Amino acid sequence: MWIRVSLILLLVIGSTNGITAQETDDGKFSSIFDGVSTEGWHNPFDWGEVTVVDGEIHLVAQKKFFLMSDKEYGDYVFEGEMHLPEGKANSGFMVRGQEAKNRVFGYQCEVDPSDRKWSGGLYDEGRRKWLNPLKDQPEAQDALKKTDWNKYRIVCEGDHLEFWVNGIKTTDYYDPVDLTGRIGLQHHGEKDQLYRFRNLKVINRGRHRWVPIFDGTSLDGWNATGGGNWEIKNGVLLGTSKKDESKHGLLSSEKSYGDFTAKITYRIGEGNSGFYFHSEPNKSGVGISGIQAELENSTLMGGLYETGGRGWMVKPLHYFPKFSEDRQAIRKKQWKNAWDSDDWMTMVVSAHGDRIVTHVNGILASDIVDPKGRKSGKFAVQLHGGQDMKVEVKSIELLVKEK
Repeated sequence: MWIRVSLILLLVIGSTNGITAQETDDGKFSSIFDGVSTEGWHNPFDWGEVTVVDGEIHLVAQKKFFLMSDKEYGDYVFEGEMHLPEGKANSGFMVRGQEAKNRVFGYQCEVDPSDRKWSGGLYDEGRRKWLNPLKDQPEAQDALKKTDWNKYRIVCEGDHLEFWVNGIKTTDYYDPVDLTGRIGLQHHGEKDQLYRFRNLKVINRGRHRWVPIFDGTSLDGWNATGGGNWEIKNGVLLGTSKKDESKHGLLSSEKSYGDFTAKITYRIGEGNSGFYFHSEPNKSGVGISGIQAELENSTLMGGLYETGGRGWMVKPLHYFPKFSEDRQAIRKKQWKNAWDSDDWMTMVVSAHGDRIVTHVNGILASDIVDPKGRKSGKFAVQLHGGQDMKVEVKSIELLVKEK
């Protein structure tokens, strides 16, 4: 098992804008730019000049703005070409972009011709900033051609984002914050610089949504074992246990799950808990074997621990030093602000193949590749033995493809 800094983002593409083709979900690209007008697009800013010249969208401005698609997209494949101006420049494609008056925010696939060469990295515009910088990734960093057309490919599927620049994969990232949004073209604001875009097209792949697997009214579909007590109060699952209870308490799903993305909304009143996955109940002292994502009021929140196996797989603050020094400082500050013991928190766990990723309140906690761990099993919430325990769970949801 080894830890890797997430490096890549995925572009979501959904459907056509109705300009040159109807929406499709049959694997065929549909144009979202007709080559002669900006029908299907809008500028949410009070500034910025947009023209169409010889089958290209041209952007000119004195300060940053975005041209945004009228339609929102969920899961999609996008391809488009862009050409940078000479001199100082920076641009990007918004991926599931969000907007308000004179503001655009959300995922951005970077276009960066500077010496750092982070084109194709993942930037969270107007929010968390860099999620996947391309530091020390020479193949990805060399993908952009400064003086020629560059072909970008973005794929979004659920919480998985992937980017390619001129056929080179640059981002492969899991993030649960935005599941839908708009495609956007950025002018970074360099005075009178001309940014050119052409051949913009998408494949619609529908979208994902969160589906509850805890109904808020009963323990149907779940089994309680070991110590402690589980009950439903006002639609919230409440787990309690006393310090003199030596047995661990577990509430385990009846079903087993393979690849998944799950979201648990919880609050820890007392003690140390965990959200188990790919696990199996047993008759050991702990009562279960498998991987748990840590639930506790400390900086270990969202770390990964294998019960009945390897112990700690990754601790969140041990993960951050994999970033450069400046990013490490930002990450540590974000992480300390990510959880609040007095309020509801949300943790998202994505386990697909060997990859396991956790987020707490939208902040990355861990991202590992684990070829040794089991790839299917039950979910469970834990009451740790030998501690005064109070765990509240408002919801447990799975990210499911809409039919």
